[in-house]
Amino acid sequence: MDRSFSLQHSRIFTALLALVVVSTSGCVHSILATGIYLWQGGNVVPAECELLEDQRVVVVCRPPSSNEYRHAGAARSIGKRVSKMLEANVPGIDVVSPSEVDNWIDEQDWDNFKDLGRAVKATRIVYIEMDNFDLYKGTTLYQGNAEVQVTVYDMASRGRLVWERNIGQILFPRNSGIPAADKPVQQFQRQFIEVVSSQISEYFYKHNPNASFALDAVANQ
Repeated sequence: MDRSFSLQHSRIFTALLALVVVSTSGCVHSILATGIYLWQGGNVVPAECELLEDQRVVVVCRPPSSNEYRHAGAARSIGKRVSKMLEANVPGIDVVSPSEVDNWIDEQDWDNFKDLGRAVKATRIVYIEMDNFDLYKGTTLYQGNAEVQVTVYDMASRGRLVWERNIGQILFPRNSGIPAADKPVQQFQRQFIEVVSSQISEYFYKHNPNASFALDAVANQ
């Protein structure tokens, strides 16, 4: 192997580890995605759904109906993160401000989400439904666990359903829990929200398919 090539990859890997260690902002997944992208020489896969390109899009995330009030804050945070990720990565997209969504949520019933799309003149609605959202495995361990389904509606065609994906169960860490005593629950929730938001958003833009392989390794950061 060319020595300069090996050295370059070694430096990238070292820089990636340093970023992970010092990061406490909840952006671990984004850091890993960038580092792995460089490590693999820019390996990406195309978006599964390109229906948001050049569209005015509103993102709505509904918490589990059985615990709507308990997880309302997490659902809003996921909606905001997905909105930001789409805005940063989908070509030509115009994302409705999450504050407009929050105002609607405070005043309307969840079943009226298409009214929101009409009110903000959106051409697409990304509707995220969480059937489950939990941060604990037992009483002393963290393990994020969410059941997620994503649906896209075309408001230019009277709210017709044009794409859907049952993502299913999202676990973080995937293989084991981490002691709850190691970090505040707010910090772990931010990490889990980042993971869930990334897995939702990546259906709509090109991305590195292997970016999440090391998430278990950084769950304790």
